Amino acid sequence: MIRKIVYILIILIFPSTFVHGQQLTPVYSQYWLNGLAINPAYAGSRECFSNTILYRNQWMGFEGAPVTQTISSHSSFPNEKHAVGLFLFHEQIGVSNNYSIYGNYAFRFKLGRGKFALGLKAGTSIIQSDWTKIETGDIGDPEFSGDDNESVYQPNFGFGVYYYTNIYYLGASVPSFLSYKKDNSSSNQMYNDINNYDFLVSAGVLIGKSDFKFRPTFLARYRLNNTLQFDIGANIIMYNLIWIGGSYRHNDEFSAMFEYQINNQIRVGAAYDFVTGDLAGMNDGSLEIILRYEFKYRIKAEGPRFF
Repeated sequence: MIRKIVYILIILIFPSTFVHGQQLTPVYSQYWLNGLAINPAYAGSRECFSNTILYRNQWMGFEGAPVTQTISSHSSFPNEKHAVGLFLFHEQIGVSNNYSIYGNYAFRFKLGRGKFALGLKAGTSIIQSDWTKIETGDIGDPEFSGDDNESVYQPNFGFGVYYYTNIYYLGASVPSFLSYKKDNSSSNQMYNDINNYDFLVSAGVLIGKSDFKFRPTFLARYRLNNTLQFDIGANIIMYNLIWIGGSYRHNDEFSAMFEYQINNQIRVGAAYDFVTGDLAGMNDGSLEIILRYEFKYRIKAEGPRFF
């Protein structure tokens, strides 16, 4: 009974964040491998044609919990000053599916020992809900009256900055500027509210030059209503082939991660999140799998990239 109650809460609460407010930026455990998902200025930073596929099953065993897939591709132009990227996103939460497509552009220039980039993104989300899948026990429930299926289009755009060298990186972004709500006629209304902005800051540094390196990373998400979420973690890199690490998310989640560089083109990774907060014992944790394939047409002589 408790499980069904919580399931109903999930499918009521999460879609309401889609339709009645600013979408929350999705959380990824391996965010450094999926940089285009959180910052458009990341486009081109791999200095090759880079492609990433991610699958995330959050709170496994919990009916209606988020299941996410993303595909991102990006590359710089031959003069390296301009870069473009494409980001595709799908997430199913309860009875709602969010499909998003965003184009990304970055203007890059050398600064000191690294490169600085200004990034823009623009695109739209299509949110589809099938209310017939909700069993309330009340045929006349006004909350679910009207059309059985609903499709909502939500265009949006974002901005980011990114600076990186071979040793460290620092990025900041606002992935989405626009919010949405339903007016008195139940139409989807666009509006702008700075209190709904997700301000993201990410950073990482590489320590050591031997066969064993240490790479701490950090990601914070903040809203002006004092909502703060941060991830802090680290990886040990062995022989530039194997990454083993972990992270802590401030809302009582721990993550264990493993990555393997199969060759110059292919890298795979997996992360498992242990939930220790309010949902502990109600699910089997979260699993994230990622695959990156890169066309290394410009292999840098100074060695592999670690961000």
